[in-house]
Amino acid sequence: MKSFKTIFIKGVSYFFILLFIYASVSKLLDFENFQVQLAQSPMLGAYAGIVSLLVIGVELVIVYLLVIRKFRITGLYAALGIMSAFTMYIYLILNYSDSIPCSCGGILEKMDWNQHLMFNICCVLLLIVAIIFNGFTNRIKLMSRLALSTILPLLSVVLLFDINVDEHRGSFKRYVIEPLTMECQILKFPMNNYYFAGSYGDSLFLANRKTPLLLSTITPDYNSIKLDTIRLDNYKYDFVSVTINVLYPYFSVSDGKVPVIFEGKFPTLMAYETGINRLYFSRFYMIEPQKYVFKTMLVKTKESELGILNTAKKEYQIFPDVLQKKTDGVFDTDGDMAIDHYNKKIIYTHFYLNEMITADFNFHNIQRNRTIDSLSHIAIETKTLKNGQQKLLRSPSVINRAQTLYDNKFYNVSNIRGKDESLKVSRNNFIIDVYNNQTKQYLYSFYIRNHDKDKIRGILCTKHYFYVLSGNKISRYTFK
Repeated sequence: MKSFKTIFIKGVSYFFILLFIYASVSKLLDFENFQVQLAQSPMLGAYAGIVSLLVIGVELVIVYLLVIRKFRITGLYAALGIMSAFTMYIYLILNYSDSIPCSCGGILEKMDWNQHLMFNICCVLLLIVAIIFNGFTNRIKLMSRLALSTILPLLSVVLLFDINVDEHRGSFKRYVIEPLTMECQILKFPMNNYYFAGSYGDSLFLANRKTPLLLSTITPDYNSIKLDTIRLDNYKYDFVSVTINVLYPYFSVSDGKVPVIFEGKFPTLMAYETGINRLYFSRFYMIEPQKYVFKTMLVKTKESELGILNTAKKEYQIFPDVLQKKTDGVFDTDGDMAIDHYNKKIIYTHFYLNEMITADFNFHNIQRNRTIDSLSHIAIETKTLKNGQQKLLRSPSVINRAQTLYDNKFYNVSNIRGKDESLKVSRNNFIIDVYNNQTKQYLYSFYIRNHDKDKIRGILCTKHYFYVLSGNKISRYTFK
């Protein structure tokens, strides 16, 4: 009768045989996409070609070692080494990277990265137990081999990360002050898919990607969240990506992939279809009642452009001279907008470059300014897959993540470290750069603690408060 240890070792071996066969075959079947996803990694981008082949090759070799009984213990050590490396890679990407790529397929793709990390940790523990169960007369030799199989891969991945991490450091210096009080008020949400839909004084409106018609209102007392459901006069559409815009008392519900736009006015929660159903867009903001700024991709040029839509007149206009193509006209011009309703200005900030574009509500008087970092000529590489899909290849990390403005100040969340800023500072804080809203000249910067290592989803500023939406919570800081 076989002992439990023998059955356990055989079971673990068969599990990893199936796991690595599945993983390698999945990568081979979608090899082109796998290479592109690796190329997007902030750690492995420069080595995507060789790493993609190496990973598949190592996985298949481990399968061979585990299948052959006399090589099985060697296969377990090899599996422990590669799983340790994968685990450290995921940990670093999750906690210290600006961008999170995906290099998995099939069932593993259904996991989020935290679940994937836990899965890998369990795999490492399984392998260690199996190796110990295999038995070894020399305990010192056993421990040394286990240490070699885990610590060496971990250190290799950390070293690779350390080599590449300084690419996110700039040559500029920040002038750092503390305009906010250290204490903050926090409200938590049941999920992390919320975004700012608008504000009215210190009343905030938030919407959720998962429950697209549910509007959350946070009143100025900041004690509770009021929930309302927006109703539409027409539900015949198969919605894909719904966005709510609030310019109190007006609001809109739009989906640029359908495409369709509904409009309403508080206190009623009913929104009516506008009849604009031929305009596709990816970004969409209300600048005035029945007037919007949007970003779209032109069918002829396959390039992104900005435009103005007037739903009252049922007409729109594209302004092709605003976004200036440098490489592909899509990723190199990608960014987001902040609306200055008081001065009637649109401010477009690039994700990957240090350019801010300011124009009036008709895209006249266009001004181009720079953020304080020096990333004005980053090469953005793209690749068109066999299926026609275009993907980023070795893209830079997002450097300007979120923006807001109030009065005469423009606030920008930057992901680039200054010359004298340590990696620890960028890991533990959101970095906010403040500019003069009229001239876009740099004024100062401040840090906001990011205790939970959350990804920032949005910022909003009012007369007395500064709001940060990150993870599944919103934090309110008071200006001194």
